[in-house]
Amino acid sequence: MDTPVTPSIGLFHADKQTVEALGPVVQLAKSGFFYCTQGEMSLVLGNRAFEIHRGDIYIYPPLSKTYIRMLSDDLHGTVGVADFDFVFTLANSISNTQNHLYMRENPCISLNDEQRRRIEELIELIWRRERSEASRTTAEYNHLIYNQLISSLGKALCCEIAEAYFFNHPIQPLKQDRKDRIFQSFIFSLSQNFRTHHSVSFYAAEQCLTPRYFSTIVREKSGRNALQWIMMFIIAEAKKLLSDPDPSIKEIAETLGFSNQSFFGRYFKQYVGLSPMAFRSSGTKE
Repeated sequence: MDTPVTPSIGLFHADKQTVEALGPVVQLAKSGFFYCTQGEMSLVLGNRAFEIHRGDIYIYPPLSKTYIRMLSDDLHGTVGVADFDFVFTLANSISNTQNHLYMRENPCISLNDEQRRRIEELIELIWRRERSEASRTTAEYNHLIYNQLISSLGKALCCEIAEAYFFNHPIQPLKQDRKDRIFQSFIFSLSQNFRTHHSVSFYAAEQCLTPRYFSTIVREKSGRNALQWIMMFIIAEAKKLLSDPDPSIKEIAETLGFSNQSFFGRYFKQYVGLSPMAFRSSGTKE
C-alpha cells in the first residue's frame, strides 16, 4: 500500500464487534480517539474507569494500555488513529507538555451540542472526500494535493477536539505517585532537550536515578523504555525537518545534536528503514 505523502489521521466506523476485535487490552504505538454516537462502553486506563456514552470522546495516548471492561450491544462510533509523528508535530503547535500530560491522565470529555455538531461535520467531510477520491483516478500531482487536503482536515478535526477538551475542563488533576512524577518530568524534559541530549543517563541523572531503574519506571508507566521515547522524539522531528527541502542533511544532523551526518544517517536508517536522503527523495512520511 502506498504511504501518504503527508501523515494524516485515519477514521473508521466502529461497533461492538470491531472494538471487541482489538482484544481486552488496547495498546497502540499511535494516538487517537473514540467518539461515541450510540450506546455505551466502560474503559480502564491506569487505575481509573471511564464510562463513555453518546456524545463522549475518549482520547487514548500512544503507548498506553486501555482495558475494555464493557461494551453495549448497540455501540456505534468513530475511531480516529494518527501516527506519533502527526500528533507530536500538531500538539507542539497548539499546546504545551503540561497539557499533554493532563490529557494523558484525563482522557474523557462530554461534548455539548455545538461541539458535537462541529466535530461530526468535519468527520463527515473527511469521509465524503475519501469516497469522492476513491471513485476516480487522478494524476500523481492531484494525489499529492489530495493527501495534503486530508491531512489539513485531520488537523482541523484534532484541533476541534482539543478546543472542546480544554473548553470543558472535565476532570481535576489526579493525585500522582512518585513514579507518575518521574515519568511526567521525563516527558517534559525530553520535549525541551531531545535535540541535544540523546542518552538515557542524562534524563536519569536529572532525577538522581540510575539509568536502569529510571528506564524501568518509564516502561512501567508507558509501555516503552526511555530510549524508545527518545528515539520517537528524534525521528518525529527528523521527518518534519526532512520534509522541508531547504536545510541540508548535514544541517539537520547538527540541529538534532548528531556529531556528524554519517552518524545521523545510520541512526535514522536503523529506525525508519531509509536513509535521510532516500526518505526525502521519496516523499515518504513514515
